[in-house]
Amino acid sequence: MRTMLKKIVTICTAAVLTASAVSLSGCGYEFTPLDGDYSSGTVSSNGGFVVEKGEYLYFINGVETYTSDNAYGTPVKGALMRIAKDEVTKGGEAETVVPSLMVAGDYTSGIFLYGDRVYYATPNNIKNTSGTIENDYLDFKSAKLDGSDIQSYFNLSDNATVYRYTEVDGTVYLIYEQDSELHSYNTATETDTLLAKNIVEYVVDSSDKTNPYIYYTMTVTLDIDVTDGALEREYNQVYRVRADATEAPYEYAYDEKFLEENDGEVPYLNLGTIVLDGIGALYQDSPTQFTHDLKEGVTPLSAAGYTYTLQSYANGGLYFTRSDLATTSTTGESGWLYYLSEEKLGAGWNSVSGNATENFTAIAQNTTYASTSAIFYLENGTHHYLYVSDSNMFRADVRTDNSGLSDVTLIARDVSGATLCFIDNTSDEIYHYVYYTNSGTVERAVYNGTAEDYKTLGYEDNAPYRPVQVLAVSHASSWYPYEVIDGVLYFADAESIGSSAYNYIACVDLNGADGKLMDNTEIEALNDKYESIMGGDDTDGYLTELTNDDRGLLSTALKYYFYTGETEQFDKNIQEAIDAGKKPTYLYSKQDQDDFKAFTSGEGDAMKFVDENGVSYFSRSYFIKPLGVKNEADTEAIADYWTTALANYAQEEPTETLPTWAWVLIGVGIGVLVVGIGLAVFFVLRARKNRFADEEEEEKMFVDTTDDRSVDVYADEESAEEPAPAQETASEETDGASEEEDR
Repeated sequence: MRTMLKKIVTICTAAVLTASAVSLSGCGYEFTPLDGDYSSGTVSSNGGFVVEKGEYLYFINGVETYTSDNAYGTPVKGALMRIAKDEVTKGGEAETVVPSLMVAGDYTSGIFLYGDRVYYATPNNIKNTSGTIENDYLDFKSAKLDGSDIQSYFNLSDNATVYRYTEVDGTVYLIYEQDSELHSYNTATETDTLLAKNIVEYVVDSSDKTNPYIYYTMTVTLDIDVTDGALEREYNQVYRVRADATEAPYEYAYDEKFLEENDGEVPYLNLGTIVLDGIGALYQDSPTQFTHDLKEGVTPLSAAGYTYTLQSYANGGLYFTRSDLATTSTTGESGWLYYLSEEKLGAGWNSVSGNATENFTAIAQNTTYASTSAIFYLENGTHHYLYVSDSNMFRADVRTDNSGLSDVTLIARDVSGATLCFIDNTSDEIYHYVYYTNSGTVERAVYNGTAEDYKTLGYEDNAPYRPVQVLAVSHASSWYPYEVIDGVLYFADAESIGSSAYNYIACVDLNGADGKLMDNTEIEALNDKYESIMGGDDTDGYLTELTNDDRGLLSTALKYYFYTGETEQFDKNIQEAIDAGKKPTYLYSKQDQDDFKAFTSGEGDAMKFVDENGVSYFSRSYFIKPLGVKNEADTEAIADYWTTALANYAQEEPTETLPTWAWVLIGVGIGVLVVGIGLAVFFVLRARKNRFADEEEEEKMFVDTTDDRSVDVYADEESAEEPAPAQETASEETDGASEEEDR
C-alpha cells in the first residue's frame, strides 16, 4: 500500500511548475513562482525554523499541528514564507513560498537550503484506500526557492523521525533513523541506502546540522551467523558513517546455509568506519570479524574491555562516557566524560590503541553537571561548559591537565528552571552571551566575565554583566528553540490575546542605533520603555495607572491601539451604540473619547512615549515585529476579541413573535373552547335544576292562595340577585422609559 501511496503523492506534488502561473488541478490552488534572486548568497542557521540566504529570510510561519489541513495551498500558519532581509525589522510584507505545513515531530531539524532549493518534511495529505488521511506519515520533499518545481521523495510512518538534509560533493542526502536502522536517501538518484542496522544509539551534530556524519554504537556478536548459537560480547564499538556511503569499508562474510535459511538477509550490516573498539585483552586471541584494528603490536588496554555511551556530537568532536568492564567500582575513569576530536580520526588512527586516555580530553569526572542539558564550547583550544544548579548558572573552565577537573565561576543568580539554548561568542568582541529560557521567556547572560566582574554587579561599570530578560517576549514551548541571527531574535510569539496565543513568528532587533549588538544594559533600557506602558516587576505602567484611576475603559482602548495601531473598532463600537438610539457618550465619556483621539494623534499623554529620535514607542510593533501572515480564522478571532474587549453596545435579543394568522387560529381555538365549556356548564346546571325541582315538587304542601294573591308561596327562601356587570378599566401605557443616563 505504501508503494501505491508514494506513487499518488508523486503524481500529486512532484509536477514541475513552469515560470508562469500554474493551477494544481488536484488542489485547486493557483501558484505563481516568486520573483527575485534566490539562488545566490550565503546561508546562515541552516536546518532551523528560520534560515537566511542571500537577500531573503526563509521561515516557518508559526506553530501548527500536523493534523491540520495540509492540502496544498491551504496552510498559512505553518507554511514556508520568505521576507526580504532589509524589510525584517521594518515590518515588511512576507510572501508564501510553499503553502504546505512545515510540521514534523523532530524539532531539532527544520528547513534546509542548498543551491536554489529548500528541503523539508511535511505531513502526508493523501487519503488511503479507506478514505482516511494518514497524516502520521511524514513526506520528504524539496522545492525551488521561488516555490516552483516541488519534488516528492518518499514518506515514513513516524512523524517524529529524526532526520537531517546534508550535502556531500554537490549532492543532497537525507539521513534518518527508523527502527534502529540508519538510512541515507540520495535525492539526485532517488535511492535509499541502509547504512547500518541494529544500532544501539546514535548522535548527530548539534552544533552544525549540515554535518554529513553520524556516530553510533554497535554490539559485538560471536558466531552471529549460527542459528541459536550467537553469543553477544559485553564490550561494544563506536562507528561513524557519512551520508554518501554505499559500501562497507570492511569485508564481512556469513555462512551460506544461514543466508539461505534467512532469504539472503545478512545478520549484520554496517557501512561505517570504526572509531573505538572496546575489545579487551581477554578476547585478544579470539577476535570476531568485527574487530578491524587488532593488528600485530596492538594490545587492548583493558583486560575485559570497554562499553561506550554517546552523549553528544558537537564542536568538531564526540562527547562520550565509557566503563571499564574490568573495574567493579565507580572509581577510576569509568563514567568520566571525554571528548574525541574528529581531527584525530584520519589516516593512521587505530580503534584499539586509540582507547588510550591521552587521545581524549577529560571534560569531567562525572556528568552530574556536564550533562546533556549543559552547553559545551571550545575557545582558544580550551574546553568549557555552562550549566544550571541550585537556581544559579555556572561556567566550568576545564583544566588542561586532563584531570577532568574544572575551575567554576558563578555567572548568574536566580535562574531556577532555566533551560540553556545556545551561545553567541562572535557578535561582540567584549561580551559573549548565553541565551536561555524559563517557561517561554527569552533571557541572556554574559558568560565570559571574570569572577570579579560577577561580584560587582551592583555598580554601573559592571551593569552589562547583569542577566536580562528580553522585553516580555514569550516563545512557544515544545517547538523549535528561538534563534538569533545577525543580532535579530526570532521566536514563535506566544503572548496571549485574550485567552489564546496564536504563535506566529515575530522578531526583536537586538542591534542598537550604531548597528552593533546591544549589551545587557541597553536591553534593560529598552525594557524600561516597554514597562513604562505595559508594566513590569517594578512599575505598574501607564495602562495600569489609568485603570487604578477608574479609567479602565480608556486603558483597554489604548491597549487595543498599542497592539494593533488602529482606531477603527473603537469608533465602530461607538457608532453602533449611536445607531441603536444611545447617546454618543453611552460607551465612553466625552473626556475618554477626547483623550483617546488626542493620544492616537500623538498629542497629550502620548508625548510621554517618544524616544530620543522623536519616534513614538507606544506601539507593540516598535518593540516586537510580526513577520508572517495570519490565516483567516485567526484574523477573525483576534478582531472578534477586540470587538468585545472594547466597550460595546450589546444588542438586546428581540422577542420572537408569532405571525398574525397564528394568533387568529389561537384566538379561534380559545373561543371555541370557552363556548364549549360554557355550554357544558349550562346543560349540567339545567339538568341539576330540573332534578331538584322535581324533588321539591313532591315535598311542597298545597296552599290555598285564593284569598291573597300577592303572596308567592313558591318563592325560594333566599333569592339571588343578578350581579352587576364588572366595570372594565382600560390600563394606559405610560412612557416610563426614561433616557438612559451617561455612563
